[in-house]
Amino acid sequence: MGRSPQESGRTNGEISPRELNARTRKVVTDYMENAIKALYPTVRRREGRVVLGSVPGRPEDEQLGIDAYGEDLLSSLIRDNQLPALVLGEHNTHTFTEFGGPRVVMTIDALDNSSEYKRDLDTPVYTVLSAYSLEGRPISGVICNIRDKKAFVVHDDGVYEYDAETPSNFRQVFASKRTTLKDDNATIASYLGSNEYSLNFFRNFGQMIQEMPPKGRLYAGGGAYIYGLLANGSVDAYVMFDEPYSEIFPGLAIARAANCTVVSVNPNGSFEEVRFAPEFYENPQLYSDGKVPFFIAATTPELRDEIIRSRTRLD
Repeated sequence: MGRSPQESGRTNGEISPRELNARTRKVVTDYMENAIKALYPTVRRREGRVVLGSVPGRPEDEQLGIDAYGEDLLSSLIRDNQLPALVLGEHNTHTFTEFGGPRVVMTIDALDNSSEYKRDLDTPVYTVLSAYSLEGRPISGVICNIRDKKAFVVHDDGVYEYDAETPSNFRQVFASKRTTLKDDNATIASYLGSNEYSLNFFRNFGQMIQEMPPKGRLYAGGGAYIYGLLANGSVDAYVMFDEPYSEIFPGLAIARAANCTVVSVNPNGSFEEVRFAPEFYENPQLYSDGKVPFFIAATTPELRDEIIRSRTRLD
């Protein structure tokens, strides 16, 4: 006896919402397992550092040969699972029309910290992926640390750590509950690798950093991977000026699952939650070129509000 449309995952010739979510989560999980396995030897051999081109609107960033590895792997997994998806990357947009009109949008940063990788600095590199419904609801996401063979992945509305050396041992992680940067154990992050970002950060938050206790830490890294460090409690807040959407959305599903507050702050101190919306896949150039003028991701609302109050007013 044949299976019913509901049992086969199809309704009126289309994949059912339940099956769509299941396939999407499988693609994300398969990407996590395969990306670490495929990219680790490449990164260890320091391969794929040839510059293929610049990143539009990002003078500090370049597209490297290794960036194509992650996007090619994701494309293969989408086809294997017959997922009607659209993929937004820093460099390319892919639509898989052979499975019907897109019903899932995936945002990928194929190799985060690529500038440091190109310079052979001792910095971990990551591949980061989030999946959303067409309405912008996060479905799943993963942040893979290639050097350490570990990942943070959305599972059952929480965030879990995956270790490729012990793949059956999933461990749930939790964001911090810290409410002030004056706590001895507080850590705030901002990408300081380019003076385009670092000078602006210190102009606005130099006094706040001075007022942190001696044991407090300023972590000078950031980008799509930072949401894993927010999710596991290593970082309490991430602050950026002119943060690109293409650095936010690949990791946002992890931030949402960890119950972080992620906001765009207005000049008057009011703010709106940053969410993935149809405008980003309807206009891929907005996704690749657009930025948030003043961006905060924090583990608690109290930290978010303290950072907004601490900003130096420039006349």
